[in-house]
Amino acid sequence: MFSGNVPFDSFASPSLKVLFLDHNQLGGQIDVQTFPQLTNLTYLDLSFNNFSGELELDTLLSTLTNLEWLDLSYSGFSVTTKNANHYVNPGFRILGLASCKLKVFPNSFRAMKQLYYLDLSSNEIHGQIPHWAGEIGSTYGANYGLRYVNLSHNFITSLPQFQWYGLGSLYLQSNLIEGPFPPSICNMISTLYYLDMSNNRFGGLIPQCFGNISKSLRMIDMGNNSFQGTIPNVYGDCGSLEGLILNGNQLEANSLNGTLPSWLFTSPSLLILNLNDNMFSGNVPFESFTSPSLKYLYLGYNQLGGQIDVQTFPQLTNLIALYLSYNNFSGELELDSLLSTLTNLEGLILSYSGFSVTTNNANHYVNPGFRSLQLASCKLKVFPNSFRAMKQLEVLDLSSNKIHGQIPHWAGEIGSSSIGLEYLNLSHNFITALPQFQWYGLDSLYLQSNLIEGPFPPSICNMSNLNYLDMSNNRFGGSIPQCFGNISSSLYMIDMGNNSFQGTIPNVYGDCGGLEGLILKGNQLEGEIGSSSIGLEYLNLSHNFITGLPQFQWHGLKVLYLQSNLIEGPFPPSICNMSSLYYLDMSNNRFGGLIPQCFGNISSSLTMIDMGNNSFQGTIPNVYGDSGNLEGLILNGNQLEEEHHEEESGFTWEVVTLGFGCGTLLGLVMGSYMLSTRKVKWFNAIADAAESFVLKKRKRRHVYIGK
Repeated sequence: MFSGNVPFDSFASPSLKVLFLDHNQLGGQIDVQTFPQLTNLTYLDLSFNNFSGELELDTLLSTLTNLEWLDLSYSGFSVTTKNANHYVNPGFRILGLASCKLKVFPNSFRAMKQLYYLDLSSNEIHGQIPHWAGEIGSTYGANYGLRYVNLSHNFITSLPQFQWYGLGSLYLQSNLIEGPFPPSICNMISTLYYLDMSNNRFGGLIPQCFGNISKSLRMIDMGNNSFQGTIPNVYGDCGSLEGLILNGNQLEANSLNGTLPSWLFTSPSLLILNLNDNMFSGNVPFESFTSPSLKYLYLGYNQLGGQIDVQTFPQLTNLIALYLSYNNFSGELELDSLLSTLTNLEGLILSYSGFSVTTNNANHYVNPGFRSLQLASCKLKVFPNSFRAMKQLEVLDLSSNKIHGQIPHWAGEIGSSSIGLEYLNLSHNFITALPQFQWYGLDSLYLQSNLIEGPFPPSICNMSNLNYLDMSNNRFGGSIPQCFGNISSSLYMIDMGNNSFQGTIPNVYGDCGGLEGLILKGNQLEGEIGSSSIGLEYLNLSHNFITGLPQFQWHGLKVLYLQSNLIEGPFPPSICNMSSLYYLDMSNNRFGGLIPQCFGNISSSLTMIDMGNNSFQGTIPNVYGDSGNLEGLILNGNQLEEEHHEEESGFTWEVVTLGFGCGTLLGLVMGSYMLSTRKVKWFNAIADAAESFVLKKRKRRHVYIGK
């Protein structure tokens, strides 16, 4: 593994034809003038290094006139082009410019009639590929022309009618390409092995002409587009097909019989089938699967159904990952029998599938390499003993089940080898107590909505990698310990709301440099909040016994809930510096004094303001008039008064200002009703929606893809 600078300008060997320095840690500033003595170079590979500098492609190619192989991929260079008509060796065969910050498709490529390999992936190429691109590698026709093209991870919007009939691999993924399936791909007869069109904007039907190339294909990825209709039967001729990935489209089952195509179950070489996130419905005839080669089966997020039990999978003994979540299946699956039948299984995802999962807690075989187990909403009633053997488990989701009582003492052994358990979701059960688990590598821990009693679990204080912690809606009590500071630096989101925590809020939150959300609502916390300058976006301290606020510096705060506390004093001036704030609820406290003019600093961003049931005095400042996004202003239960020069009318300014966000007439009617009844359900709904939005953005879907 070489490192350091390369003195190209010292090269004095004009006979040098082949120079491969790839996959090292070489560096240094280099430009086109670096190669004055290397004019006879035929092969130059500098890929995967740490060079810097800008290389103008046309000048480089016209300087190294014998060059047939140039690979600068991930070298660190920035490659530019002036699109000048410089000389290019017509015998050019290999060109790799991946991750070179290239912004256009260079005109010099047009002269490369014998090009065999072209990699422009992970650049910044925008717009349409030129119409002449089909001329690249065209000299020798289908048998010896361009064989490999990678245009992935750019900003390409459309493709020409290219004529690369001899192409073996075509990678177009992660662009902005729109329109139907490119018909020119259908002409790549018997040569195309790998096709990746995923993560684009393709739409329409998958055409029947696809059958022209189906016999040669080994891997097809058309996922995350907008393809519609059914899967054509042409895939049935794909005798060599190893992977079919069509997830994230709008595909449907056959309209005649309401099922998936039968060839999906009989393809002899198929290893991967991914139909997640489509609109497939009907029953899945698992018993018809006669493809023992299948290792990865993803059918989640559809509308599939049918009665299924453990005996359904007799031919799928080589499965590594089985993903059936979010469907409409029915039937009972005995977990121990299933795991001992599918002995190679490393990922089982049945969450919200419709299945009822049971366990006899028998000592059946379990693959010790199990990595991901997701059984949310599977009517599971106990914590299965079979989990104890899963020493390499990384993801465990048992949320929304019927698990009662205490989690077993041996639960800490789960995921104790290798990387260790990273994600654990036990929320929405009837769990009453936790063991002293030792999941020190845990990234996400969700315990909300159980019946867990007792103090803050001290074992959590040892989880130095923890990013997300939700303990809300339980029966935890006592004080929040100082040991919480052990993990505070890693946390992004903390929800300890709706428990019985007491005492003061410890200052350890001030060390949470990356903390974006803190929810401590609905406890019995008291005293003053410690000062902090952490980068919070969401803070909910409502329904406690807090008496004072610091001069906090949360300039990026977007949502602030302080309602139903005992906070005294004037309007906190530090709130005036929160220019990103759009939800503010200070209601049901003991604030007093005037509403300051500095409130105008944040009025333009605010959507909802509730300062009701306090002791604010004086008049309402005119700054609210700049609140173009304001949907609700609640100032009831204060000692505010109208300005004397205002004309007397049947409405107060409390009501009038409600007209900003919803039309004057509707605002007046709604405001009058609200102020007379004090029922602000619409405000509460918006507040709940805000909290839900903040928490949901932290939810991640775990899809096991093997290792």
